[in-house]
Amino acid sequence: MSRVGRIARRLGTYGITLAIVTLIVFLLTAAFPGDPLEDEADHRLPPEYRHALRAQLHLDDPVGVRFARWVTDLAHGDLGVSSRERRPVATILRERLPVSIALNGTAVALIILLAAPLGIAGAWKPGSRWDRIARFGTTALYAVPVFWTALLLQGLFAVRLAWLPLFGTSSAVGISAWSRAADLARHLVLPVTCVALGGLAYVSRFVRTALLDATGGDGGRAIRARGATALRYVTHHGLGQAAVPLLTLAGFLIPRVVSGSLLVEEIFNLPGIGTLMFDSVMARDVPVIAALTLVTGIVTLGAVAAADLLAAWADPRVRRAA
Repeated sequence: MSRVGRIARRLGTYGITLAIVTLIVFLLTAAFPGDPLEDEADHRLPPEYRHALRAQLHLDDPVGVRFARWVTDLAHGDLGVSSRERRPVATILRERLPVSIALNGTAVALIILLAAPLGIAGAWKPGSRWDRIARFGTTALYAVPVFWTALLLQGLFAVRLAWLPLFGTSSAVGISAWSRAADLARHLVLPVTCVALGGLAYVSRFVRTALLDATGGDGGRAIRARGATALRYVTHHGLGQAAVPLLTLAGFLIPRVVSGSLLVEEIFNLPGIGTLMFDSVMARDVPVIAALTLVTGIVTLGAVAAADLLAAWADPRVRRAA
């Protein structure tokens, strides 16, 4: 099979997976008990207005009909209307995505910048004092739940020391663009740290293990016997040998960070897709939940697909096995 055919087959598989996941989430959400219009404010509405609103939102249609309509509208670039906010879902996502992108993008960059040197240092001198301290520290970070880390960071840096804001994204109004950017950065320090700590521990240990596996054996001893230093061998030869597992890890890093940030956004009260997902589930807002599932599914499958393609490019054996 040609390279284009293999890529097309993989993309087709990812598309089918995304469609199945979206269908399952849509059906499960639609099966939730209760009514999206049953809150106190909606009960005060006149009956005729409630009836018209239900007809406008298609709440009385069968689930299959609603899903078919949602897919049809999606094909035309329409994500539907939120039953909770009575606004287009696309507008709501445009308002919420920047905060989540800033949070997750900064966390991923921080993980990559710190985890790779930590893993290389551990593989350079395995069993050393530094390696033992690093492994103990990363194991402790990985074992602590994300919500407990968030509470500890809030209690220390926001409450006790009062160095950083406790929650939200803004402390003032009517300030300049640069001041707003600086204020947002201060508010994101704790959430980004909270998201990055767990990923940092996981990725650094994975990098260390992958490099040790790649630099072991007779080939590694032969190269070192020709005069290569341990650090040079790890960075030049080990990274090349461990390219495939490291690329595979990179494909799963972004979904892992995104899933962890959902709870962090709720704890720090950030107006991102995490809090939007929690609010939408509580309000049984099916169009928003389906759209968020679609967006996160595209991000997840896109990251995995990119990692697969890069791994196939880096190792011909992977390309032939595809």
